[in-house]
Amino acid sequence: MITRALYLSLCWLFIGMLATLIGGTRLHRGNLVISTGWLIGVLFIGDAWALLTFGVPFETALLTSLAFLYGLLCIHWMRHWNALGQVCWAASSMTTVLFIVYAFQVTAFTPLNAFSFLLAMIFFIIEALALIMALSHTYESLDATCRIHWMRRIDHLEPQPDYLPMVSLHVPAYNEPPELVAETLQSLAALDYPNFEVLVIDNNTPDSRTWRLLETTCRKLGPKFHFMHLDKWPGYKSGALNFALTQTDPRADIIGSIDADYQLDRCFLRELVPAFADPQIAFVQTPQDYRDYAGNAYLESTYHGYKYFFEVSMPTRNEYNAIIYAGTMGLIRKSVLQEIGGWDEWCITEDAEASLRILRRGYKSLYINRTYGQGLIPFTFDGLKRQRFRWCFGGIQILKKHWETLMPWSSWVSPENRLTLSQRYFYLAGGVQWFTDLFNLIFASFLVLGGIFSLSGGQISIRPLTSTLMILPAIFLLIGLLRFVWVLRHALSLSWGVAIRSMYNFFSLGWTVALACIQGLVQPKGAFLRTPKTRSNSRVLHALSVTRWETLIGASCLAVGVLAFAVHPEVRTLLLCVLLAWQSSLYLAAPYYSLLSIYEKPARMRAERGAAVLENRAARWALALVGLLLLSALFIQLLPRPAGVPAYVRFLPVEIPLTRLLGLNPVPIEDRRTPPPLESTRTPAEIRPSTPTPPTRTLTTHSPSASETPVRSPTRPSSTAQIKFTEKPNP
Repeated sequence: MITRALYLSLCWLFIGMLATLIGGTRLHRGNLVISTGWLIGVLFIGDAWALLTFGVPFETALLTSLAFLYGLLCIHWMRHWNALGQVCWAASSMTTVLFIVYAFQVTAFTPLNAFSFLLAMIFFIIEALALIMALSHTYESLDATCRIHWMRRIDHLEPQPDYLPMVSLHVPAYNEPPELVAETLQSLAALDYPNFEVLVIDNNTPDSRTWRLLETTCRKLGPKFHFMHLDKWPGYKSGALNFALTQTDPRADIIGSIDADYQLDRCFLRELVPAFADPQIAFVQTPQDYRDYAGNAYLESTYHGYKYFFEVSMPTRNEYNAIIYAGTMGLIRKSVLQEIGGWDEWCITEDAEASLRILRRGYKSLYINRTYGQGLIPFTFDGLKRQRFRWCFGGIQILKKHWETLMPWSSWVSPENRLTLSQRYFYLAGGVQWFTDLFNLIFASFLVLGGIFSLSGGQISIRPLTSTLMILPAIFLLIGLLRFVWVLRHALSLSWGVAIRSMYNFFSLGWTVALACIQGLVQPKGAFLRTPKTRSNSRVLHALSVTRWETLIGASCLAVGVLAFAVHPEVRTLLLCVLLAWQSSLYLAAPYYSLLSIYEKPARMRAERGAAVLENRAARWALALVGLLLLSALFIQLLPRPAGVPAYVRFLPVEIPLTRLLGLNPVPIEDRRTPPPLESTRTPAEIRPSTPTPPTRTLTTHSPSASETPVRSPTRPSSTAQIKFTEKPNP
């Protein structure tokens, strides 16, 4: 039943997703009647297919009834969405849960030796977590594109001429080009606001000539500008900001931190400060925007990657008072910042961490989706890698320290925790989603191992395989990619080509994010990624050098996939080859964008910060783990294979041939003969069929196909054994 339910739900998902991709952003009205009618229509189309394919009307009616009730709950929960988004979410969540249940049954009830079972269960857990994270991305995408009622969306604030509190703007700088910082300070001097000060904090810049020029610039700009140089100061950026907090004018009520490369709109303070007239508002955030990217394919794709967060993620989080304080281009109430003890210097994303502690105390936040300033994008791919490494490492730090705060039961343990369930979800999902790239790296490793075992001709496999387990992950992947490109196109108004290029810009940083996840888990203190340097003066060689590990992984995936299919050209290895080629494209995107970044490179480049944390060292540890996995898998072949078929194989789900799903098999599923139950104390060879003796058939589960896999196989063996059973001839 679970298999038929899974395919029926997949049919509903296909219909719902297709309709959402076509009209999800165009339907701007909705009500209970429209939503219920669309839900019934989707269920009816799926049921018609199921009845023609499976011919089990009672079971189909039962599944449809349960799906209808769940769909009504989704319509109620997502009442601010249109009908297409509501039904698409219901089908997405149902299909994901059913597939996880199906995969667990196959993994848990297939006879395997102990080590094979452990390996298969690890693969299942990784796959299940990846699907759950993909589901969280689906919710975010549908909320941003299918929402018809925004409760907290504010495009601008009404001015309040009588409310003009003092604002202290802090500009931390480390080894920045003086002319670049001077432009930032000049834009601050032009702000249309009567009551503010600017503190420039230069920390640990080694060359005194650099920071002396900044000191001179501040002196020329007048008494509102104050310069401070800190030598050998701890705490990185947050340490400098904490020092600035102690030097802030006591009359200041609001703090703002501005990156040293930003140029601000003169109305920044006048239009944002009125938000703090509400004493419950603790911080206000606006988008981080960028300049000098037009006409450069690399910078444009990077720019759209940044913009995705502020156009899709932040508006959704704002509806639930769950945004993060992103530092620059935001303002924060000084008394609240002092109440939480200032910026935590252990975290290298101190701004996001502070916003969680603020919301934990019950304060409110506000996101205003309007640009008030532009900074500079990292002009080289290695600079982009360092930046993304810092962001991910900081996210893992926050998750490690505050995970207990984000649990549903945390308010029972700590009554002062005032986070709502929605706030906990968004902060927890935001931290866990960083692991997507790490899981993808592990998944690629499993695929490579599967390809190696296929080349060796052994009977070992990474997991028990069925046609469902081979095909549905590819379908989930395709749906996820279409959804991602669709959101990029509509939320950012991009063409198909630019949207795909921006999507791959995301994927090209997967290796860097995976390394940051690993180091964030094992390393307690802040770290900054410094990419390997080459002695060559060639920009091309340097661009390739900083992506050497991505190139190695991508080339390995592609080579193993092509060789596996060339040696054993069959459906299973073809699918394996396609999946490995896809994984290869994710990692080979890194050298592509690295090379792309060296063309039309702007003359101005901001300094990049880095400490002695080498990518080579982190990569060796990651590859050592993959090597250990390979050796462990090879060790499985030395273990004894199952001698008999245990009784628990009766819990294996029914396997439906692909020909049946396509309507090519006229034999009803329920009429297919199944082997008799086997006693656990007898081996398959000892089972005696009834007289007359029918022909013997061999089942090999490591590479099932529609022609050889029985519909219901309670005697499904492990991938390391071949089981012979008898089948009664049809009368």
